[in-house]
Amino acid sequence: MEYQSQKSRCNLCNKEFTQRGITKHIKSCINKQLVNECGIENLYIVVQDHFNPDYFFHLLISQTTSFQDLDKFLRKKWLECCGHMSAFSPEKIREEIPMSRKIYQTISQGETLKYQYDFGSTTELEVKCIGNFTVVVKGNKKIQILSRNSQPLIPCDECEKFPATQICTACQYGGEGWLCEKCAKIHDCGEDLYFLPVVNSPRAGVCAYTGE
Repeated sequence: MEYQSQKSRCNLCNKEFTQRGITKHIKSCINKQLVNECGIENLYIVVQDHFNPDYFFHLLISQTTSFQDLDKFLRKKWLECCGHMSAFSPEKIREEIPMSRKIYQTISQGETLKYQYDFGSTTELEVKCIGNFTVVVKGNKKIQILSRNSQPLIPCDECEKFPATQICTACQYGGEGWLCEKCAKIHDCGEDLYFLPVVNSPRAGVCAYTGE
């Protein structure tokens, strides 16, 4: 089998779209379902892995949301394993953005920020602002998930027939070690044998991450 990117669901209308088409759809869906002149201005942002954009979150962010709030969200959903340090910064400037700062005051339509978690085995994300929308949303959530990627199907490195479900941490540093259930049972890395599960996160196989 080959690597397969799966369709993802819009949480506003429950329809499925490819990664290429979902941003255009969500902008339209926000306008149809949430925009109201009596509402409050929110940011529509996309957070995606810097190296593999098949991992993404489409989010609606309230005016009161700080970078610390987004940091906690990303740690919970995608990243947290050992309490590593993290930072947001402008795309082309090596300057950390204070976690207490409001996202709404920092980024505007078309701009992109960089986010890093763990400065040893770093997971690097991009935070892009798609636009501002005056919307009415239920509840008082600072961060609302509009869409999240469906987990890509990654082929087993050994048999190449089935999707990987386990990652051998000894082989992983050589860019291999993605194994299906059958191959994981007979895989032998001696005393170094240690598996991590394949999870829906760009941090799959890194450090001790096992999913949210």
